[in-house]
Amino acid sequence: MYLINKLVEYDPENKNLVNHITGRSIQLQLPANLCFLYLITHPGEIISQNQLMVVGWGERNDVTTPNTFYQAILTLRNALAEVGLPRDTVKTISRRGLMLSEATEVELFFPTAEPVIANKDVLVANGAARQRPAWLIITTATLLLIALINGGILYKKHQNMPFSHYIPLSTGSTTQACQLFYAPNEHIQDHYVRLLNNNPGLCAEKRYVFLVGYSKTERIAAFVCNNDARRDATALCTTHYFWAHEK
Repeated sequence: MYLINKLVEYDPENKNLVNHITGRSIQLQLPANLCFLYLITHPGEIISQNQLMVVGWGERNDVTTPNTFYQAILTLRNALAEVGLPRDTVKTISRRGLMLSEATEVELFFPTAEPVIANKDVLVANGAARQRPAWLIITTATLLLIALINGGILYKKHQNMPFSHYIPLSTGSTTQACQLFYAPNEHIQDHYVRLLNNNPGLCAEKRYVFLVGYSKTERIAAFVCNNDARRDATALCTTHYFWAHEK
């Protein structure tokens, strides 16, 4: 998942946008969702209309009209506005294509459950919450401040590394030429292995291949890079889209 402008959660697997404050939730249509995900994963790049039509409509892009494309982008912008984001989050560059606005801040987001304190009132009533020494409070506050500062430094250092959470993928082969990684958003990796078997050209020598699949949209994205994009911000990557269940 992604957090946009520290306000809106974007879940591409469920095609969903949710405002953190108001709770307003919008469901995106599949082509708009795929186009938005592509723009988010290619910040700073101008993506042509033809390329986005391939991303959003796949094999049907040849019969998709420009009017259908414009309608999908208009619907996407309306959805962004409804959840509190600027309409120009998806920005038009005249005669060149679309891009994610430079003012848009995107972070990887992993929701966690809030801890539940059982019988809190009973514990307080029984005197379980005791006064802590001042030195302990000061020490704890100092350590917390140091942790926050270090965390901020590390965050700034790594926030632009979109594949940092990907984990190695094992195909059972001892002769594979490339290094494979996948986003841990699904429990089954069989469709990745099948994709690599059907498209051996993806795994060339010294390549780094990052795979992410969305079972509900039945699509797999393969990001093929010349260096380890988890650590190297200058790595050059190309993106390839496939049907998850192709034979």
